[in-house]
Amino acid sequence: MILYALAPLVLAAAPVTAQTGPSFACSTAATPTEKAICADPKLSALDREMAQLFAVAKESAFGSGPSNQLAAQRAALQEMRACKLPLAACLLDRYALRNQELAIAALPKRPAAALPILRRGDPAFAPILEAVQLWSEAPVDANWSVPERAKSRTRITALLQPYLTGLQTKPDQSFGNSILREPGTDGVTVKTIDDLFRSDRHFATFLNVLGPYVDEPRIAGAPRTLPCAAIVRHPRLLDATGPVFGSTMDNFVFRNDCSDTLPPLPSLGALQTKLFQSWPECEGTIRYMAYSSFNRDIDAARLGLVEPGKAKPLPARKGVTKPDLDGVERDLTTYYATYLHRAPADAATMARVALSQLMTDAHQCD
Repeated sequence: MILYALAPLVLAAAPVTAQTGPSFACSTAATPTEKAICADPKLSALDREMAQLFAVAKESAFGSGPSNQLAAQRAALQEMRACKLPLAACLLDRYALRNQELAIAALPKRPAAALPILRRGDPAFAPILEAVQLWSEAPVDANWSVPERAKSRTRITALLQPYLTGLQTKPDQSFGNSILREPGTDGVTVKTIDDLFRSDRHFATFLNVLGPYVDEPRIAGAPRTLPCAAIVRHPRLLDATGPVFGSTMDNFVFRNDCSDTLPPLPSLGALQTKLFQSWPECEGTIRYMAYSSFNRDIDAARLGLVEPGKAKPLPARKGVTKPDLDGVERDLTTYYATYLHRAPADAATMARVALSQLMTDAHQCD
């Protein structure tokens, strides 16, 4: 990785051939950062690791087309270039954080490579990610009682039972347990570990309450995100990343990495930023639910999880212009046609409905 020039070697993620040095030729190292990487075996190993993970993560979670990881990689490299003294310690932190992000993205495709990295950086979250990966390998709403899934079921049970036990026995986790025990609007309850295996909804409901109760990561700032590729395979898992507590606790609900691992949609990202910048002041902690619900709408639009039906007229929102909306609708139409293989007319309808949902939910305080 040539940090100064953002060399094509890293950004294109060419195959790594060196087994002891970093992913770039140390004979060309010119900057203090590059020289520090070449001089430190730990940094060299982390650089190779990053290049290998990026090579996997550069394909989108849809299984075709580019992901948005190129932009994320550039941002990570810029942070590395900005490291101050002590240089090696700063780079170790930056590599650890970036490799954690990339390992989550790579998990559905390369679990054997990704899981050791996740366990190293965030041992409290890694079992949940492993369980999500195993779940995503089965069909939607699979029958988990059949013999061919016995091994995966046993492993998922072992991974997640400690979290359920914590919810049921620790006083500071009683709120989460009460949510699981009371049927929601869909009638789902989770009272035993076997309840998880009843449907994707049950599994997602359980995951949805865990975030605030998982121990802090070993790496400061490590992402608590579910891999978007798992949500592509099991769309109900998106429900695990939405608001559930109706308080500041919703800030700690698991998120997902769809904005980085799905194909780029810069116009949608720009609209999201504008809407948040002009969001009216909302009283009370319920505002966190409104913000989280809107973010979930953004994710649903990226995933193409659009409810059938006619689009409503687009309401005016402060800071958003008609050209902004036209650009998003046009880009979503192309996106759905290209990556979800929808007919042009269907893609256009989906885009309009998705945008209508976004604009309807934006700037709400309840």
